[in-house]
Amino acid sequence: MKPWWCKASGIVKRLRFRRTEYGAAQVTEFGAALFILLGCVVLPLLNMAIIPVRFGMGKSIVTAEVRRLARSESFSEALASVTSESSKWQQLNAIGGIDVNETELSMKIESTKTKQIETFRAPKTIPARVLPEGKDSPCVYLLDLKVDVAIHPLVSISWTNIRIPGLTGPIPIRFHEVAAWENLTRDPVTGDFFLNQ
Repeated sequence: MKPWWCKASGIVKRLRFRRTEYGAAQVTEFGAALFILLGCVVLPLLNMAIIPVRFGMGKSIVTAEVRRLARSESFSEALASVTSESSKWQQLNAIGGIDVNETELSMKIESTKTKQIETFRAPKTIPARVLPEGKDSPCVYLLDLKVDVAIHPLVSISWTNIRIPGLTGPIPIRFHEVAAWENLTRDPVTGDFFLNQ
């Protein structure tokens, strides 16, 4: 008759054989499960986490830019600053993942007497009645900036030709910011308001 430790070693050998047999199957399933976890859970969560960060940074840059433009000496200077190629929104592009598509700058004037809002996109087109000493004044002068951008996800996944914004392609967004125009004085040389130059 065999001692008890010999019988126990045979049981352990059988258990080890079973464990390695089942363990090998688990290793192959682990790779597929890890791929599904990364592809279907982690990457979309990373994309969902980075897009709001880029959105917040972009919005703060556009807000700072419209405030800077509202302190310009004249409306034409503000327009030239937005449309110049040298300042093509370098700060937005420097963030990474944000492409500037189009910018639009206009002057919105709201008369406090008539409650009418008028929009002007070019200098020297503002009528005298809504200027600071016009018959419809006092007015509120607002510089209106719209910037169309495309915010790219951190990792773009393209399995098919279907475009899913934020997952397989960029999200088109329009930043829209307004700031009060600050220079309501006249040009001492021409006598015209800087607002209309």
